[in-house]
Amino acid sequence: MFDKTTKGRQVTGRERKTPEAGASILSVISRDMQVQGNCDTDGQLRIEGKITGNVTAQGVELAASGSVDGDIIAAQETKSAQVFIISGLVTGAVQAARVEVRSGGRVHGGIVADEAVIHGQVHGGILARQRLALEETAEVEGDVHARLLSLKEGGQVNGNISMGERANLGSSGKKSAPVAKPVEVEDDALAEAAQAT
Repeated sequence: MFDKTTKGRQVTGRERKTPEAGASILSVISRDMQVQGNCDTDGQLRIEGKITGNVTAQGVELAASGSVDGDIIAAQETKSAQVFIISGLVTGAVQAARVEVRSGGRVHGGIVADEAVIHGQVHGGILARQRLALEETAEVEGDVHARLLSLKEGGQVNGNISMGERANLGSSGKKSAPVAKPVEVEDDALAEAAQAT
């Protein structure tokens, strides 16, 4: 009854053995639900309620009604193009390959991503290894490091901006302000930024 057909094969909620199967699983934290502690899943997570703890997933959609009092981190084996969508409040950092902070969305611990699109608020800075787009309603408090940067009229950055080759935090002897305070730091450039004060 709860099975669904995907590309000619049967997928059930029990298929969690491969990354491909994990990517098709969707878990939901409903609006009236509160989770105390870290939340890990090998699938997609939609958060409409509140999580007090860190979230690790293949993909995350944080609804406007949702909040995470902690960090949101892409699962380490995740190499997908899944966009982590933030429409609610995150008090920690967001680390994923692709991040979109929608209008009304707020991130208070910074963002570390390959690509990011910002419509809402980010406090703590942004490290975009490839491309960063700051839309008209974007408000960034903190330093921005991006290979490519698009800033639309009306978008705001209150901090230093490093672009192109200068955005490579490891190539400059100059100390930068912390981008974010993630739970685990694996990226060398981010590690250098996190040690600077």
